[in-house]
Amino acid sequence: MLFFAFSDAAASRHYALMASLLAFSLTTFAQTQPLTITGAVALAREKNRDLQIANLAVAKASQRTREARGAALPTVSGFGQYVYNIQRPVSFLPGNFAGLADNQIANLRVGGDQAFVGSVGVYQPLFQAGVKSGIRAAGIDEVRSTADAAVTASNVVTAVRKAYLNVLITEEQLQLQQQSLGRNVQALRDARSLLLQGRASRVDTLRAYVNVENLRPEILRLSNGIAIAKTVLATTIGLEANEPLMLQDSLHFDDKAQPLTSEQAYAEALEKRPELRQLKLTEELNQEQIRLASTAGRPQLAATGLVQTQAQAYNLRLGDYQWPVSSYVGVQVSVPIYSGGRVLARTEQARITRQQTERELANQQELIRAEVLTSVSSVQEARRRVESQKQTVAAAALGYRITRDRWRAGMASRLDLTDAELSLTRTKLGYLQAVYDYQNAAIDLDRAVGRTPSQ
Repeated sequence: MLFFAFSDAAASRHYALMASLLAFSLTTFAQTQPLTITGAVALAREKNRDLQIANLAVAKASQRTREARGAALPTVSGFGQYVYNIQRPVSFLPGNFAGLADNQIANLRVGGDQAFVGSVGVYQPLFQAGVKSGIRAAGIDEVRSTADAAVTASNVVTAVRKAYLNVLITEEQLQLQQQSLGRNVQALRDARSLLLQGRASRVDTLRAYVNVENLRPEILRLSNGIAIAKTVLATTIGLEANEPLMLQDSLHFDDKAQPLTSEQAYAEALEKRPELRQLKLTEELNQEQIRLASTAGRPQLAATGLVQTQAQAYNLRLGDYQWPVSSYVGVQVSVPIYSGGRVLARTEQARITRQQTERELANQQELIRAEVLTSVSSVQEARRRVESQKQTVAAAALGYRITRDRWRAGMASRLDLTDAELSLTRTKLGYLQAVYDYQNAAIDLDRAVGRTPSQ
């Protein structure tokens, strides 16, 4: 009877602990907001830090395009200067200007102590072959940055959906273990009752007690696993690590979904994968960079103009100054003649870069083909496993009920009941794992074909 007193005390502590956890859960529930997988993806698009960085790169590329367009617009610059001459500037004149011999040089100090200069200059490119190529290259790079952001978004959405699934399966596993605990607790009560009636042995009761206690550490492990999985999910979304989350969705298997064939999936991937779009844009950018590099050896034509005024005096009474104005307009031509082969070298480097991109694109297409084939195969295998496990769960549940009734009637041993309960729990866990694997494979397939669904 000492054993039963100990078990009753342990059960009381267990119920007290469960009540405390329930109270804590109710308090937490009041402070949390429900989160569906659709909401998690939408929240990640707004708050994920990697995606924010990618969007800033798009904004930066937009400003580079604006900068490139500015190269075709006029440049207007102003200049102003004030000088105090401690010793006035020296001018050299022929000697006969100052009454000296013709073979002598006269030096005269001219100007005032105070000197002012002001000017406005204009420079307008008329013909620069590299300007148009630079504008086109900047525009392509801006679109490519958008493709880069799409790649990041695809990775973020995939990571969030998988993190969400990890929380779901851990919660479902905990629920199954709690159901197993409930069945074993009921079996322990039945064993005690039968023991008092003399219809069961003390060994059966002891075995039932051990089965109950063996389940408690697994429940604690899964409870802690849920907290860890939610922390990972919150961090992936872009929330604080300790943000309280309450998931609304559950693991499910849609047996009406029509699976893609490998050919359909690969055709969709070629059309939608942002990595391919990124490389194709990089290829276009490389072509513009070839043109841009080659234009460095071509002539350039620009219009220039300047308006300038200056004055000097021995005081700062500006109202007494005279401000003569000088101005000019003209055309400036620049013709590169020899640059040591640098233009040809840069052009060849750009061509090699384009070749590298072409090979990278071909390699990426093959990698995507392999990824699609693997993902389609994984979805098909997981789907068959789910359908098989569903029938096994029904058979295991029926077997457990029959064995339990036979044990209560004294027609089956306690060991038979334990085996039946363990088989039922494992079968349910196997079905749950199969559904999780199917959902996980479906997420990988979405990623492989270039889909970024919200659900």
